[in-house]
Amino acid sequence: MSVPTSDPLRPVTDDEVDAFARDGVVHLPAILPTDWLDLLVDPVEATIADPAVTTDMTALRTAVAGVSPDSAGTGRFLSGVDHWLHDPVFAAFATASPLPAIAAALMDADRIHLYEDSVLVKEPGTAEVTALHQDLGYFHLDGDRICTTWVPLDPVTVETGAVAYLRGSHRSGLVHRPNWFVSDEPLPGTAGTPVPAIADDDPRLVRFAVQPGDVVVHHAATLHGAGPNRSDTARRRAVSVRYCGDGVRYELRPGAPTKAHHHEVRSGDPVVDHPGCPLVWSRTLGSAR
Repeated sequence: MSVPTSDPLRPVTDDEVDAFARDGVVHLPAILPTDWLDLLVDPVEATIADPAVTTDMTALRTAVAGVSPDSAGTGRFLSGVDHWLHDPVFAAFATASPLPAIAAALMDADRIHLYEDSVLVKEPGTAEVTALHQDLGYFHLDGDRICTTWVPLDPVTVETGAVAYLRGSHRSGLVHRPNWFVSDEPLPGTAGTPVPAIADDDPRLVRFAVQPGDVVVHHAATLHGAGPNRSDTARRRAVSVRYCGDGVRYELRPGAPTKAHHHEVRSGDPVVDHPGCPLVWSRTLGSAR
């Protein structure tokens, strides 16, 4: 398989680095070569069609929140995780695209490890809201250099389900209890501070209108959620890749979903190169794959 360049279309600017540190989120317009998105289209469509690798979040909302199926929209909210472990295109995107270098620039990291990837799709007419949550509560990690990159395959607006980020929330020092994404109900057996109630018009919330080739990056401790896709025709497909850098250690959190390699580590262990959490970029070598 021939893969596109691992170089971003432009450098991350000092202002963007400052915005990420200040707000816990930054929008990076026109930074990712769209050849990568072209490569992802078929694997994303195959993922959407395969119930073995995606979760129907619309059906989950009915089960968890007791919402009547009659109140659902005409579309579905679909989500999957760790596609890079089984698909070479997702693996190339997570390890050899410009994303690891972008994460390193924003976090001032000497090395970057891949934690996981995810596909997030809201088809036209999807009624589900993505509940406000914090990624860190789901991750078995502790440290400041942990981030999520969000890559749209379609233009995204508030109408089609743009993500809303609570600026500055990454500086609270809190680990929030993870929820079901489509419900505020926390995952059974989890620990942490309850997610606060935030009004939709809170001035600290920021939403970005994004285009294919843009990347939005947020700190793992930043609270965020997303609206429904109210469009009758426009899709909202995105691939999200999560990374961690130097200084990050494992923190095994009760009740949070685990990965296969987590049984090999203990809380407090530093993150090192491992097939389940590989080193994908270093300052001395650049791309590690």
